[in-house]
Amino acid sequence: MAVSKVTPGQLGMATPFGELLGSSNAEMQAELADYAKLGVDWVRLDIHWDLVQPKANGSYNWTLVDRVFNAIDAAGMEVVAVLNNVPSWLDDTLSDAASQKALADFAKAAAQRYGDKVNYWEILNEQNKHGVDPADYTAALKQTYTAIKSVDADDTVITGGLAAVPSTGNGMWGAVDYLKQIYANGGGDYFDAVGYHPYTYPLTPKNNASWNGWEIMETGIRGTMVANGDSDKQVWMTEMGAPTWGNKVTVTEAEQAQILSEAVELAKSYDWAGPIMWFSYQDSALDTGFGLLDSSGNQKLAYSTFRTLGNQDNDVSSVSAQPIVVDIIGTMNGETLNGTDDDNRIDGKGGNDYLRGHGGNDTLFGGAGDDQIGGGAGNDKIYGGAGNDALAGGDGADTFIFEGNVGYDRITDFDQSENDLLDISSFDANSHVAGNQSFTFIGGSYLSKAGQVGVYIDKSNGYTYVQGDTNGDGKYDFSIRLNGVYNITADDLIL
Repeated sequence: MAVSKVTPGQLGMATPFGELLGSSNAEMQAELADYAKLGVDWVRLDIHWDLVQPKANGSYNWTLVDRVFNAIDAAGMEVVAVLNNVPSWLDDTLSDAASQKALADFAKAAAQRYGDKVNYWEILNEQNKHGVDPADYTAALKQTYTAIKSVDADDTVITGGLAAVPSTGNGMWGAVDYLKQIYANGGGDYFDAVGYHPYTYPLTPKNNASWNGWEIMETGIRGTMVANGDSDKQVWMTEMGAPTWGNKVTVTEAEQAQILSEAVELAKSYDWAGPIMWFSYQDSALDTGFGLLDSSGNQKLAYSTFRTLGNQDNDVSSVSAQPIVVDIIGTMNGETLNGTDDDNRIDGKGGNDYLRGHGGNDTLFGGAGDDQIGGGAGNDKIYGGAGNDALAGGDGADTFIFEGNVGYDRITDFDQSENDLLDISSFDANSHVAGNQSFTFIGGSYLSKAGQVGVYIDKSNGYTYVQGDTNGDGKYDFSIRLNGVYNITADDLIL
């Protein structure tokens, strides 16, 4: 059965399982809350088979996995589960029939266990550089695919992410050669997407050197798929990143951010590209320098880049959001439009409207006129549109999105504790430069040039203003009022 394609270049996080598993509940919740702020749609995690089933043909112990997967599901993100870490009582190269069958049995048990909490399965990780012969892998893949589909035919099965390494003849296969052998061994009908790891550092994705991991994907990986009749399948970039420090090849923080930005830009231009899982969230001793945060929790430049891009792709399509069930469309007259407990799309069109989302994760458009918009419960997206609008998110992590012709809008219940955000990324921050530029946050400093956005507090009246200069005259070209006094930082804005 064909599976639905996902948004090209949508961002996820490739998180080492131990990073979340080893944290306290409070620490795990804090990290997942930051994922939400970053706009993470996907979390890629290993299911350590050796921990779940440590004894030969023994029972499965899902306790550790349950804790993490339940938390991710509650946070509204999709899990990409990597079936990995073959236990020691089996052949970790999958060279015998017993090991291949055991993997399929484990996959079926996992699919049954997690049901709708996990709909995406990646079969092993970088097996092409770990001595797993492609013929043996294909035999295991066929059984594993069949086992997962027997539980849910709509689940997506992804080949283990192939490492961008050369073929050396000592158990390490080049990614393209390995994929060709999967097809040669009859595996083409037993995966829904190809997993690949297009690491490029110290190069960037736009560098067309033949050994660049991105170039290998564009030509060799994609070319092999097309040659085998799989042009309709996507390439999922289930790991990608670049280290800013360590003992091997490194890049600067600016280069790390550029690699991320170029990857998303290029992926969005291909209909065959799947999501990008960034490795990783925070530096650790095991994988030095790859994080968006350093080991002390300080943000690198790529953190801001990820946040801007991650929240932009949420505006286009969020895999983690439930589908919008009810459309409620107004007329050009002022009216009251009330949502339901479903995920509503409510559009006031013209007139001075009163819109309320009620329950669910709603998207509300004020349109023209002076509107009053309330999100209600759920994680809502609120577009005031033209006119002087009063906006209230209600409960949940709400995003207030401003585009083009903004009047004197006011937000009556901005709540930083619930991760509310102001999205001003649709504005062209600098009207003198071609393209849509991002803003630079200057805090409480005075506006002095195009592309700056600042925060100004009126303590006597209890208001906070977010204002931006797009033409460089030192005056604000838009002003958004928050009712209340807030310590607004760049973390509260999508620039």
